[in-house]
Amino acid sequence: MVNGATSAIQGRLSHFLETVPGQTLLALSFNLVSLLAGSLMAVYTPQFSASPWILALFPPVLTVRGGIGGIFSGNLATMLHLGLVKPQLRDNTPNYYGLVKSVMTITVLDTLILGSVSFIFNLAFGTATPGMWLIFLSVPTVACTLAVSFSVPIASYIAIMTYRRGLDPDIIVYPILASMNDIIVTVFYVAVVSLVLVGGPLFLGLGAFFILILAAVGYVAYRSRGDGFFRQTLREGTTVVVLSSLFGSVNGVMLSRMSGTLERIPGLMAMYPALTNALGNIGSIIGSQTTTGMALGYARSFMEELRGAGRKIVQVEVPAAFMHVVFAFAAWLITGPGSPGVSLMTLLAVALATNLLSFGVISVFALYSAHLAFERGLNPDNVVIPAITTVSDTTATLALTPAVVAAKLLGL
Repeated sequence: MVNGATSAIQGRLSHFLETVPGQTLLALSFNLVSLLAGSLMAVYTPQFSASPWILALFPPVLTVRGGIGGIFSGNLATMLHLGLVKPQLRDNTPNYYGLVKSVMTITVLDTLILGSVSFIFNLAFGTATPGMWLIFLSVPTVACTLAVSFSVPIASYIAIMTYRRGLDPDIIVYPILASMNDIIVTVFYVAVVSLVLVGGPLFLGLGAFFILILAAVGYVAYRSRGDGFFRQTLREGTTVVVLSSLFGSVNGVMLSRMSGTLERIPGLMAMYPALTNALGNIGSIIGSQTTTGMALGYARSFMEELRGAGRKIVQVEVPAAFMHVVFAFAAWLITGPGSPGVSLMTLLAVALATNLLSFGVISVFALYSAHLAFERGLNPDNVVIPAITTVSDTTATLALTPAVVAAKLLGL
């Protein structure tokens, strides 16, 4: 009797995981890892006033992380569907290795641009000095390059296992990768920031490693200059992630100006990466499904897609809203129930308000960007998810302020 009931439950669970809401819930549950990233950053809260560059660089680093991860996971999922990549880790196709090399090169190029743009923005707003240019160039480049080196084999394994088990890589891979990347890039970011704060020989060692990375990637790019796929991915991916650097730098300025709010609401810093990540995942699921449909020949006009997208959006948003409730509970537990200023209701209100204010915007943008890229003859996997990540990070950051205001109006 017990065995029969267990089998029935397992059967229902298996059937649920075959649906879009089931796979979405599974994918978004990995965003809980992002709370660890936020908690790591919360350690530096006392240094935010003395070293505002720490907070100013964090959102653009997360944005570039999302853009690079989006290029890799989006291309990998489509290539698996089309048979251009083998569902195995060893002895894969030239397309796979070309994708890895292009992603590593884009990472270095875009973090250099990110650092330069962020330095100019923060110099203009008074949160950086002229002598800090090396920090703004080396910190994101070293942190992101190390993070991508770790995440590429992990993402490849997840995509291959997902494909082999009959699940949809377009739904599963990027959300899981984005969540893992949050903690991976934050660990490396915190480590690199610590080297800067300690200074002395450790900071000199950071500079030497920065130069070594530039030399290694320059060599790879030179050897791959004749690869058409490498050039296309580099050209399209760099363009999009460069634009993301602009948005990411604005996010950094906005977040650094919210330092007072972050101090007043314990748990908000812990929840921040999960909120931005989850919104990007909502858009990436919708956008990645659309780009794969186009690659398989199921293309419709944007307006036709928009009219028929209601059910698709709801299937993704319902589990996403539920996960925002989970984020609030987890952030509340992490920051310590009963501690001064820690309010579960405030975190719940901010999490849900942020979700409700932003999911519609990112859903429509995901559909539009996929169709625009397809109509312009671009590879949608090189531009759609990076663009979605950029817009989602900015949208979530912008939504935080009215979400906090709404919580205050409710007396929370």
